[in-house]
Amino acid sequence: MTDPIGAADALKLQADFCDHLGSPFTGRVLRVLARDIAMGGIVEDLISGFEDEPVAAALALRVAGALHRRALDDPSGPLGEIYAAAGGAGPNDDALRAVLVEDIAQNRPHYDAYLEGPPQTNEVGRSGVMIGGYLSIAEQTGLPLHVFEIGASAGLNLGCDRFFYRFGEEVWGDAASSVSLAPDWQGGLPPLHADLQIAERQGCDIAPVDVGQHENQRRLESYIWPDQPERLARLRGAVSIAKELEIRVIHESADVFVEKAFQAPAPQAVRVIAHTIMWQYMPEDMQARIESTIRQAGETASGESPVAWLRLEPVDVKDPPSLRLAVWPGGETQELAIAHPHGASVKWL
Repeated sequence: MTDPIGAADALKLQADFCDHLGSPFTGRVLRVLARDIAMGGIVEDLISGFEDEPVAAALALRVAGALHRRALDDPSGPLGEIYAAAGGAGPNDDALRAVLVEDIAQNRPHYDAYLEGPPQTNEVGRSGVMIGGYLSIAEQTGLPLHVFEIGASAGLNLGCDRFFYRFGEEVWGDAASSVSLAPDWQGGLPPLHADLQIAERQGCDIAPVDVGQHENQRRLESYIWPDQPERLARLRGAVSIAKELEIRVIHESADVFVEKAFQAPAPQAVRVIAHTIMWQYMPEDMQARIESTIRQAGETASGESPVAWLRLEPVDVKDPPSLRLAVWPGGETQELAIAHPHGASVKWL
């Protein structure tokens, strides 16, 4: 069972993260819920049977996602109306709490079910950082890319070459794309002139999302914070592109997926292992197996069939994410950029 004090602290900790990441509304909701726990209210009862460690298991995001899902499914209801106006002042905390707890009370099976499954996010904004890495690989190798993304969720970022980007005064991509990204850009630019061709794209996840099913698409939408409508629009645009490309993400552990990526005969292309903001959630022994597999493949890589490792991850959990690239033969790690976790800002190094 979850300690109520620990659960309330987890909600308040996530609230601080939400403030920092540009979602004050979600931060406010989580603090109101934490206060309800302290008062011995329905939220304490809701989380009482949660058995995992609340921070590591992202309890706060599960609850926040459950509330947003209810608002999306019932936009004309009291909760839906508040969430639709999430960017405004809204009701005071007491009135907000009353609506939140009433919806939980009336729809308890929905909330119980959301707490059972992990949050599923597929932040499309990260492509605004990753595309620079893929362009760098294309420039350095002059070859098509076979991209293997681990922790790919619904695989939406596997369609990054079909998006439109604005990097300061420069642009790249399809201006008619349903996804347009314009991160706050600082520093230099990636090699926008490079001939980027993604010839193959595959993804794996321990809980993959098939966006061909409406239920799964709506679940992804629920984990977008309601006062960030531009992220929701990007998600929906990326879903349409993923459907066009028929992107599928298989249910497989990352270490097995990476091993299989290198078992097939080497193509005349770059085999790229890619991931974003997921490394820290894997056990250390799995991290070690994946890194060992990549480096062993790098030892036998050639100029006709290189190997690349592209990742957007914090070097330390307290640091902002860093875009790092290693290409074999050679394998020297290149630090390309520092970025916001959602790709909202990028400093190209």
